[in-house]
Amino acid sequence: MTIYYDNYCPNCIRFANLIQKLDWLSLIQTKQFRNSNHIKKAVGINQNLAEQQMASFDGNWSYGYTTLFKTFLRIPVFWIFLPLFWLLKITNLGQYLYIQLAINRKIIPLHCTEESCELNISDQ
Repeated sequence: MTIYYDNYCPNCIRFANLIQKLDWLSLIQTKQFRNSNHIKKAVGINQNLAEQQMASFDGNWSYGYTTLFKTFLRIPVFWIFLPLFWLLKITNLGQYLYIQLAINRKIIPLHCTEESCELNISDQ
């Protein structure tokens, strides 16, 4: 499974880093949504929806809480919480909570462009 996360969002970056650390089985790849090299290879992605919600691809595109749920299924550390995650999924409460977090997230492009996120410091 491949996850496309918003690399202008500090919370999204922390989540992607956590997933990389906990993915002992190497079942998940993380890609930056706002990286033109990564997004060019994401054939069929709904860019408008992916800009608002985390996207994932495992044969089909998923967004929002469904992406989180599929992620939790692949990481053994989270298996103890699967009944709770499943309940949140079937009641759509998970998607509701996800949307509330996504609406209130901070986007910090700072010095970034779509092509590069390098900091250019010049001597004065």
